[in-house]
Amino acid sequence: MGRTVNPFAASSPLIPRESRTTGRMNMREPVVRGEWADGCRRGFRGKRRFRSIATIVQDYTRRFRPRAARELQFFASLRSMDEVITQAGFARMPNGKRWVHQRRIPDAALERATGRLRLSRLEEARSFDDLIDRVNSAVRSIRGIGELYVYDTALRIGAHLGLMPREVYLHAGARMGAQALHLNSRSGSVPLDRLPVDLRRLEPHEIEDVLCIYKDWLMAARNA
Repeated sequence: MGRTVNPFAASSPLIPRESRTTGRMNMREPVVRGEWADGCRRGFRGKRRFRSIATIVQDYTRRFRPRAARELQFFASLRSMDEVITQAGFARMPNGKRWVHQRRIPDAALERATGRLRLSRLEEARSFDDLIDRVNSAVRSIRGIGELYVYDTALRIGAHLGLMPREVYLHAGARMGAQALHLNSRSGSVPLDRLPVDLRRLEPHEIEDVLCIYKDWLMAARNA
């Protein structure tokens, strides 16, 4: 699969779709010490209860999509691959602080992970599936590094390379949301055609967000 033009170089906050990948990586690993048990990254969901998937999608689009897009646009805008790997490997936000769900990972683990990422020829990846496999192989054996770090790091680096998920990848939080929708949560990823129609209005990485953030409400919404 060839590279696509980096969508974040343009003004659009959305990521155009490339052809699908197979989702080979097994993301069913348990949460490790150093990562948050709940893989949702976008913060407080509010007190409102949503009774349909359509309203969940609307709420996500209004409240969380802009922030998610800015995160990826930051990594897309970095000038060099070395800078991308440094920022992604150390899980740094634009202000230099650490992204919330990597705050518990020991500094030494992040330093080791970043060093290994630099040696992994990530710029040669031809798809997101290839990229996340490379990230996983490089860092997953490091104590304190778990599946959420692998996914987040691959997603951030993928934004720079123009390689985005074509399926919905599952980690601890997203897997719970997939289970709420009676999807196959044992695989590493879920094809888009297995998802409810309303969810398909979003990009795969946004659907991963929704499965995390709204997992407690998805069962009721599915049965509505």
